[in-house]
Amino acid sequence: MPFDRRRAPTKEHNNGRSLLDRASRFLFLTAVILAAFAYGWTVRTFKMFPHAILSDAYKTAKTHIEFSEEEIRKIPALSRGEFVNVVPDRVEAHRFEFVAAAALTDPILVPGGFGRFAEYCPGHAGCLAVEYADNGAVVHAYPYRPEEIEKTPPLVDFPYEQTLGFSMRDAGEPWSISQYANGDLSVVFHSWVSHPFGLGVACIDREGRPIWYRRDYSHHEAHLTGDAVALVPSMRIGKMSNPYNFLYKKGFQTCQSEGSYLDFIHIINGEGHLLREISILDVLLESPYAPILQYADSCDPTHLNSVHELDGTAGGGDIGPGDLLGSFRNLSAFAILDGGTHRLKRLIRGGFFGQHSVVHLEGSRFLMFDNWGREGRHGPSRLLMVDVADGAETTIFPNDSTPRTLRNLHSKRRGGVSISPDRRRVFLTFTLARKAVEVRISDGAVLTVFNFLHDVSHLDSLSEERKTRAVTFRLQTIRYIDSGGSRGTGISQGSKD
Repeated sequence: MPFDRRRAPTKEHNNGRSLLDRASRFLFLTAVILAAFAYGWTVRTFKMFPHAILSDAYKTAKTHIEFSEEEIRKIPALSRGEFVNVVPDRVEAHRFEFVAAAALTDPILVPGGFGRFAEYCPGHAGCLAVEYADNGAVVHAYPYRPEEIEKTPPLVDFPYEQTLGFSMRDAGEPWSISQYANGDLSVVFHSWVSHPFGLGVACIDREGRPIWYRRDYSHHEAHLTGDAVALVPSMRIGKMSNPYNFLYKKGFQTCQSEGSYLDFIHIINGEGHLLREISILDVLLESPYAPILQYADSCDPTHLNSVHELDGTAGGGDIGPGDLLGSFRNLSAFAILDGGTHRLKRLIRGGFFGQHSVVHLEGSRFLMFDNWGREGRHGPSRLLMVDVADGAETTIFPNDSTPRTLRNLHSKRRGGVSISPDRRRVFLTFTLARKAVEVRISDGAVLTVFNFLHDVSHLDSLSEERKTRAVTFRLQTIRYIDSGGSRGTGISQGSKD
């Protein structure tokens, strides 16, 4: 029978066409997916357009998922504060507890922030810091003016990725506070809803007004030397250039998130200008200690959390005055750099872990806040003395004579050490325990306890509980004020900016 073009297709014919159509669509979709994957891999690998836009969008979205808009607004008011059984108008009477001392021996500087010490800075966001005399009386309170700090044209302005509506008042946190000889403050700011978290360093006068501000990724604990020079931890975000092939096997070369935190030491003069910068990664890679980096966190290999200059009493082995001291939390180590060449002289490790605030005591002895290195009876956080000449380690606090209520103080992160001008005492700050203790170095005896208590009844963003109970906040490092001036050896001037 002749073929009829009007005849309906057979079932087998329809099935064949259907299978062919589905196969075509599948192959097309697969090709699109593969092309998209290839393009995405190329964009990510070679940082082609629109990598930067997508990366910023990812970081912003991630932050908004972790913190709601309401939580971001409440961060300064709450700052993980805890209500305590102290009546708000009695906080001043409960801040100091004198144990084996009748008063402070030296004046101290206590850091503040949003909502802190409101009774001393009425009409402001709180006090940025409060200076106490040796008798515990308030000598001076620095008003906190976050809006003015934020509006100050920065001397340096690195790019940041921050949540929509970000402000210094709502999300900034004064982190490290030191006092210049004239009474001005050096202040490092942090924020955990910013990438990176180091918001920079500022100089603030006695009225709380900014003199200069550097938005340069400064972070953690800065140190003032002679001639109004500041040693400040800073960072860059990026890939690590690594000439040692054996380090690649642990994934050290590539961080799979937003980039690696690459630590630097910034040396900044009193006008806020950069004199020198030292790359910590380069210093390590150019030293015999480079292999330790194969075990490091690829996103945050060193985590520099403090930097100091050794004074005229330094000695023992190959260390001396003017050398630089850095604490690397993520390596559980501290380092001594030559003050002139910045070559790594020593990398010291021991029975301490995740330490903070390593400072020089005298000779070859150093003190630190050892977050996790317990000695077996008390702790785990402790004041540890390390002698780099013979490796001896001595737990000063806590010990068997420590009051039982203070034997198990712990700060799993942060923490700080400040040595008194006569080198006989230490203020040891337990940041997450929200208190500090002053101890005698010779025997670890507790002299004074400082409780970080505040009246927040004026903060409407908090619950009604604020009217009947005080709040204790996380406490950054309390520092002694040396009326005799800095013990630093001084660093030559000459701006690099």
